[in-house]
Amino acid sequence: MIPAIVSPYSFEGSILKIEQVVEKACKYGLKSLLIADKNFHSAVIFNDLCRKKGLIPVHGLRIGEKIFYARNRIEFEELVNAYNQKREPKLNWLDINSVKLVYYLENSHREAYEIMCQLLSSPSKLGSPFEGKFQDVAISLNCETYDLRVSVRFPQPQKSWLRSYLNDLVPEYRKRFEKEIEVIEKLGFEPYFYTVKKIIDTAKSLDICVGPGRGSAVGSVVSYILGITSVDPIKYDLLFERFLNEYRQELPDIDIDVEDEKRAFLIEKLSEEFAFVAQISTFATLSPKSLQNESKRLGIEIKSKTFDLLNGLPFHRSTHAAGVVIADSVLPLPIVPNTKPFLLEYDMDSLSKVGITKIDILGLTTLSLLHKLKKSLGLKEIPINDSLVYKEISSGRTHGIFQLERLPARSLCRQIRPQDIRELSDLLAVNRPGPLLAKLNELYAERKRGCGERSRFFEETYGVMIYQEQLMKIAVDLAGMTPAESDLFRKAISQKDLNVMKDAAEQFKRRAIGKGYDRFSIEQLVEIILRFSSYGFNKSHSIAYAHISYELAYIKHHFPKEFFTIYLKEHSSDREKIFLSVQELRSRGFRVVHPSINPVELKDNEFQLPLEVIAGVSNSIANMCITKGPFSSIDDFTRKTSIPLSTLERLVFAGAFDCLYSTREESIKAFNAFQKGYDSSLTEMSSIFGEHREEKVLKFTQKDIAAFEEQVYGFPLTPLQISFQENFAPLTEVFVSGRILPVALLVDSNFASDGTTIIRIKGNLPDGEYLCVVKPDCSIDEYYDLSKVDSVVYEPQSCFDHMDFEPASEREMVKVKLLDKKVCIDSTRPLLDHYKINVMLKNT
Repeated sequence: MIPAIVSPYSFEGSILKIEQVVEKACKYGLKSLLIADKNFHSAVIFNDLCRKKGLIPVHGLRIGEKIFYARNRIEFEELVNAYNQKREPKLNWLDINSVKLVYYLENSHREAYEIMCQLLSSPSKLGSPFEGKFQDVAISLNCETYDLRVSVRFPQPQKSWLRSYLNDLVPEYRKRFEKEIEVIEKLGFEPYFYTVKKIIDTAKSLDICVGPGRGSAVGSVVSYILGITSVDPIKYDLLFERFLNEYRQELPDIDIDVEDEKRAFLIEKLSEEFAFVAQISTFATLSPKSLQNESKRLGIEIKSKTFDLLNGLPFHRSTHAAGVVIADSVLPLPIVPNTKPFLLEYDMDSLSKVGITKIDILGLTTLSLLHKLKKSLGLKEIPINDSLVYKEISSGRTHGIFQLERLPARSLCRQIRPQDIRELSDLLAVNRPGPLLAKLNELYAERKRGCGERSRFFEETYGVMIYQEQLMKIAVDLAGMTPAESDLFRKAISQKDLNVMKDAAEQFKRRAIGKGYDRFSIEQLVEIILRFSSYGFNKSHSIAYAHISYELAYIKHHFPKEFFTIYLKEHSSDREKIFLSVQELRSRGFRVVHPSINPVELKDNEFQLPLEVIAGVSNSIANMCITKGPFSSIDDFTRKTSIPLSTLERLVFAGAFDCLYSTREESIKAFNAFQKGYDSSLTEMSSIFGEHREEKVLKFTQKDIAAFEEQVYGFPLTPLQISFQENFAPLTEVFVSGRILPVALLVDSNFASDGTTIIRIKGNLPDGEYLCVVKPDCSIDEYYDLSKVDSVVYEPQSCFDHMDFEPASEREMVKVKLLDKKVCIDSTRPLLDHYKINVMLKNT
């Protein structure tokens, strides 16, 4: 009997790993294998693995009780075309009863197969293991081997299309443009640039925000002049050869960032612009964690042997987040049925094997936010040199800023302390696991502050090698390499293979010394290169992304109300982001007001949270409040909106009805009355006429209100009233900059407030007034009776200069060592993280 393997990409419960089936077929002495899936997801993998082992891959397509098969490449394309057209192929076929459908490798794997069927909600079949004597399919069916490569072309521009841009360029740019064109034309990549430009132009014509550029393409003047990128590579000394050079034969990689909310719309419009546009499949695989979750969901136990058999198998298909295939004619590729725009059945690796180059169009939430902010404010151009913006970034106040939001990034901002766009780029390049593990951030910070000896190489980054382009420039300047050779050197020196690295380093050393440079200096440089080359980052990419970070920081600094209004709506489901936004607004002097169902008149220093930040309140409910209001009571509100009682309760707890009932207490009282089905406003009137109704009087404390708010916001919102004068560090600063700071707090049932903001602290602390050393995770490092505290003394533990301090309260001071003497600086607090906090008690 002929074995017909069913791959796991058929999603029918098969647990066959194709490479294992191929190995076993070779052991059985088979010359070929037949695949009989209902789709083409695994066609390229199957074809590739069979051919590598000398087997003839026979591609079949199972439709009902028939298995249609392709004997050659022409018939394979008929198989694909028929599949795409939802018809039976005009090909030979096998009756399903004449083959042995194989879903698992051995008899002992049957249990794993049945569990996989359960996971996929697919009925298990009588399928057999890949065991026994089999008939060789290729000989009996007269099949031959063939590859699956596809001939594809990008849309073609007019002849000398790129050279038509030369006439409008000034000499400096013209010279570089001509140099790049020569390489592009030599490699035949002009259609690729033409296609990418058309994508960018289409996006801009649809008012879709496009990023300034991504990756090494930002180093190309051609990309800049065509409008593919918007960062001037000459201004920032970026290298074209890092992107493309004569030694590179594969197509360059130009990734496109667009606002995420409009990515699908853009691809839909591109389908009208080009002859063929399709997205790419990707496959989620079973992992130990997902298997555990699925076993709990189904209430089944998965044995360790079965666990191993299932681990790594494809579990479901989805759409690749970025990859798009574009061509100037329809391609003979299998398409997932009923998808528009088209979704290819092949994944990224399969497409690469058949000669298809994808173009990545990535959706960035940051660009959606940035576009909305610019449109709302009417901003066309943003100056890139605002010192106040860099000062704010350098203080670590980067909540909501692209790539700088997380706690370690905020600490890094204070350490790197960027003063311009180039140093902001340095910060982004260093903010990666490798450089941080190698402590490049510490080396950079120390040398910037004048601590330690600075290398005379890599002067633009204070003697620290950060960028791959720095390595390339050193190779050109010192070793006399051509720019193209310098990129080969970069690739070699960044290899994990030590022998390759050392050979490249020796070649560099010989050429540099041969040009007359001092041997000792060159050997020192080679040591630096070998140590840090693997951490080098693409400067072009870093500079481009620094522009996005800066523009957001600029808008946030100059237009904080507008920034946070849109930011909070964009992140209304993220409790942590909402909490941090509240802290930052308060740190800027705003009084944060709870949401309201009716419009409320606000003062300049007040910021009202949008309704969407309340758990369970969607954008549609918030819009309903705007369109159907104003409201006069809870009854009026429910009549006009018909929202669920649970959502109404959340609105009440959040304070959204305080505009009608003056206080939270009265709002909750009115809600309780509504629940019971009577109008609380009639209670007072009935007593006038001698009627008496028993009514429980509600009295809420500050902590009760905080607890209600915690249910609906994820954190308490209304600060506690304090009796002591605010002093020491403000509580907001702990979260805004991400530092550990001493704060005077009133603690009540583990709610803690300094009168400006409020948190729930981790751990248990008796009620009272304390000086607490608070961490950004809301835990308390140390605490002292506030009445016994005299002052706080900070002792910096790392290299610093005068810019690493900020004004503080009268009871805070910094002790530093200057000229071998310890000096106390009053009313000062360190900005850097590494310091000791010494709490000085009275009479001690």
